[in-house]
Amino acid sequence: MTNIINIEIEQYLRGLAPERPGFMVEMEKYAVENYVSIIPPEVAQFLTFLVHLRQAKDILEIGTAIAYSTIWLAWAVTPRDGRVTTIEINERRARTALKNIREAGLEDRITLLFGHAVDIVPQLRDTYDFIFIDAAKGQYGWFFEELYPRLAPGGLLVSDNVLAEGRLIVPEEELRHRQKTAIRRLRDYLDMITTHPNLETTVVPLGDGIAVSLKK
Repeated sequence: MTNIINIEIEQYLRGLAPERPGFMVEMEKYAVENYVSIIPPEVAQFLTFLVHLRQAKDILEIGTAIAYSTIWLAWAVTPRDGRVTTIEINERRARTALKNIREAGLEDRITLLFGHAVDIVPQLRDTYDFIFIDAAKGQYGWFFEELYPRLAPGGLLVSDNVLAEGRLIVPEEELRHRQKTAIRRLRDYLDMITTHPNLETTVVPLGDGIAVSLKK
């Protein structure tokens, strides 16, 4: 993932983050070597902060990848005996995620659902106090419509990569053809969550942009 903030500032912020366990550093290296997009450590720290601030216990994550963010979220809910449910569409990444979850000793905290989130989300019946979306950007609007009823009052909806490496502000005629629809949908999504009468939303320019929405 390409971050939008200055590289020197990014490295400085990363240096302020607590030291990570060795196997998490290995996961970061694996992600780079295998072209897997994961959140950077400073975003992981921010998510952890939000989970503690909300005192969240029940988390839903859309887009597990190799379970890097999933593990951070699970650590954050552990003091409150919470759980994380996460969805991954890619079989190879799901297998890697399960291995990493076992290595972290978090099998009792994390439930990984393998399959297409578009198929799985409508079947969910639980209510969540924290939802983290890190999936196909063009589908964020659909996810919102499906997940909003499952977000508890006072819950947080956190959407990753909402600035799309800066493409969000590029004139449409300068975008590649395959990017136009996704960027248009992402703009519509941001318009929706920032004007929704039952949400308070702020966009934080950290990583590739994070939208944090509080359900009233």
